[in-house]
Parts: sequence; structure tokens; C-alpha cells
Amino acid sequence: MHIEVDGRPATAEQVVSTDGHFTAMQVRGGGVQGLSHHLARLDAAHREIFGQGLDGDRVRRLVRHALAGRADASVRVVLRDPDHVAVQVADPRRPPTLPQRLRSVPYLRPFAHLKHLGGFAQAQWARQVGREGYDDALLVGPDGAVAESTIANVGLLGPAGEVTWPAAPHLRGTGLALIEETTPSRTAAVHVDDLGRFAGAFLVNSIGIVAVASVDGVDLPDATRPVEEIRRRVAALPWQVP
Repeated sequence: MHIEVDGRPATAEQVVSTDGHFTAMQVRGGGVQGLSHHLARLDAAHREIFGQGLDGDRVRRLVRHALAGRADASVRVVLRDPDHVAVQVADPRRPPTLPQRLRSVPYLRPFAHLKHLGGFAQAQWARQVGREGYDDALLVGPDGAVAESTIANVGLLGPAGEVTWPAAPHLRGTGLALIEETTPSRTAAVHVDDLGRFAGAFLVNSIGIVAVASVDGVDLPDATRPVEEIRRRVAALPWQVP
């Protein structure tokens, strides 16, 4: 992994803090899908956390500098204080190839609308359910309301391929925003007991889109075909050069 802060190699002191916010994106062929969504979310979070805006053109310049001409990569833009921009560049990531098996857990991320750095609890839930044979945890409120997975939004499919996003506190991901550009969508309260009445479910984040096979060991309707249709429509959206 290569890390720069303000265009210069990072020091340990500059990357040790777990305070702040970030966005994660995939670069392919030198471009990013939904780059404008990433920049808008960074600016909104920066205003809420630090009380000042974030220059999107500056972020783009620093991402280009850190990539150094690399065409395919995983990139994180991290803001640990109001003034300094860290860019992490690593190998590209691919979404899982098999439908995911989830286990519901009683947890909602604090300040869930922010993509903040305080991620221990969700990471620990992912590790715990992984040891039990599941692929990820499904975060639910005390009343069983579905929110999100540990690192992705959850979409529920209707009979005509329309998408329902759970209304419980969650991060509005850039992948979610791209699907909304291509697929009829709505937000509504969804509880774990409601999942079986949908035509299927999927997870989406900046890495990609993958169907959900089951929740708590209960099989859900096969979402492979409608998820592939959503994936195809999203793939046709333009890629923006940082």
C-alpha cells in the first residue's frame, strides 16, 4: 500500500489517528464510477465533522498524484483533521463471486450516515459471524429493523426488479446512488421477518454488487438474474477521471 498526505509520503504520526472520515473507491482504466458522489459525500461529512468544506478539485489532484499513472487500484481518501488529505493506493478489489450468507446482529453504527473511521464494532461482528460460517453480518436495530451490512448497503428486490432500501440508520453509499440512477428505488422500513416477502436481496458498495443467498440460515429467493441486470445497467454508467 502507498500512502500520501497532501501529496507527500505519509509519516506514521499522520496516519495513526482513528478520528475522521473517508471514502473508498475503485479505479479502473484510470477512472472512477460515481466520483461526483464520492466528492459530494466527502464535502458534506467534512462540513459536519470539521465545520468547513472540502475542495473537490484538490482531492482529485491528490488522488491523481498518488496513483502516479496507475490505471487500476483501490483508493481511500481519508480526512483525519480539517486541513490534511491522505490518499491510500492499494491493489484493486473485486466483489465476491458467490451469493452471500448473512447473520443478523443487534448493532447500528453510531452516526451511521457518516463514513467515519470508528469501525471496530462492525469489523468485530464480521469476524465473529465469519467464525460461525457466515460471509458477513446484517446490522439490525433493537426492534429487528434492517439497516446495512458491515461494509455495504442492502437492497431488497420487488417483483418487477424495483429496489427497496431499508430505512433504519445507514450510510448512503456511492454504489446505492449509482443504482438509484438506473433502477426504480424507494426507502421503507424493513424488518428481518419481512425479508422472505421480497423477490431477493443484494449487497452493494464501491467494490460491486452481489446477491444475498440467506439470512440467519433461511434461504432467500434467488436474486442472481435481477442482480445481474442491475449490475449491467450500472456498468454502463460513465467513469470519471480524477
